Amino acid sequence: MNKSVELASGKILNIARFIALLPANNTKDNSYHLILEGCPNPIHLESSDAQTLKKILDLDEHTSVWDKDKQLQKNQRAIEILGKQIEHYKNIPESESIERQELFESFKKTVDSQRPDGQKLYSEE
Repeated sequence: MNKSVELASGKILNIARFIALLPANNTKDNSYHLILEGCPNPIHLESSDAQTLKKILDLDEHTSVWDKDKQLQKNQRAIEILGKQIEHYKNIPESESIERQELFESFKKTVDSQRPDGQKLYSEE
């Protein structure tokens, strides 16, 4: 999610690093704290701004149950692409499979040759 949004108060906020939206405990005005990755302090949001942000994030405050069917519907395009890739890899010719294996073995040697002893990823040295 890499986008800027305008909240009810007119504040513009980039929610690309959204982590959490928490109710503020010490206030009587139903305000919230917005926590963003990389921000040292939470951002204070009025209730109206928090409600706007919830709508933008497609959060339903009355439902916290994951909806499998809704998630599958959202992921249909990705599922279709993954299915095509799986089918493609099932039908790879033996020569291409061997070539890919040799390329991967070369990759592993290259990676391990550039790592210090005791920190190799693929070899047992």
